[in-house]
Amino acid sequence: MKRQLQQGILTMVIILPLAVVARSVPGSGGRPVDWVDGGCFLMNGSAMTNGCATGKRFEFPLVIDSAGNKTAVIAASGASSANNVGCAAAGVNREGTLVWGGTRKWMPSFGVRAYITLNDAYVPPAGYMYINCHLEPGGAVVTVDYTP
Repeated sequence: MKRQLQQGILTMVIILPLAVVARSVPGSGGRPVDWVDGGCFLMNGSAMTNGCATGKRFEFPLVIDSAGNKTAVIAASGASSANNVGCAAAGVNREGTLVWGGTRKWMPSFGVRAYITLNDAYVPPAGYMYINCHLEPGGAVVTVDYTP
């Protein structure tokens, strides 16, 4: 019993800090940038796929705990370069007048789940952050993992 208790405490000491380090949002946690495009986004297992014939934008407002440099990793998929997904992370001041980050990066591979790492966003004190993704037809966003 004592050994189980020690293992439980050790597990909590190791796992709890890791749980605080990052957050995840499913693809369905975002929204179309243009509300008219709402019908283009199809949900499958909480992943969002662009079902229209042209590229569409989808964005994720994110809950941020503190100011500083932020990293986000987007899990995306597309069968070919015609189904590409490109995302950008941006930190914005409270007034919405200054933006840090915003460099769009595209999937590095196709046909399998690909990971897009964004690390140029800075969130100022009392600021906010969002991820903006451009999905070509058939492109999908599965999850967004980020440092809060």
